[in-house]
Amino acid sequence: MFICNLPLSHNKLVTKFPRVTKQQGSSIVLALFIIIILTLLGSVLMRMISTSSETVSQEVLGTRAYMAANSAMQSELQQLFPLNNAAGVCNANNIITYDFQTTANADIPGLYDCDASTTCVNYYTDTNNIKYYRLTSTGKCGSGAMAADSKVIVKSSRTIEIEARSL
Repeated sequence: MFICNLPLSHNKLVTKFPRVTKQQGSSIVLALFIIIILTLLGSVLMRMISTSSETVSQEVLGTRAYMAANSAMQSELQQLFPLNNAAGVCNANNIITYDFQTTANADIPGLYDCDASTTCVNYYTDTNNIKYYRLTSTGKCGSGAMAADSKVIVKSSRTIEIEARSL
């Protein structure tokens, strides 16, 4: 056994290392700090994932509403300009509604809970009897049946407007 005869201030072993009693509890504080930081980061990540999910859902409904409006517009154009060269009719007072759900459960798969409405206006006829038309189609899609107390139902609407002329 080695005993040092030097005074306490000259003993390097005693002055080099701090006393153990000064460090008690610091690891608990550090662990709590890390747990709090990880909890905050986790809650922020969950919020971002939720927001991202809502954005994707709204974009899908918007695309479906656009496709419903486009389908109704194609049908309206086919009625206005039939392939057999017959004269089409544009009735400004008539709003045609297309419901893409049927009672026989033969829904169009991509347009479930969608409908569309179209209007046609003959806004100008020139001296050569060429008619100019403005067609508007609005498609609406949702994530379910809308009721007065609905809070989780999402609806989206898209409108297409086309100007065309007769030949």
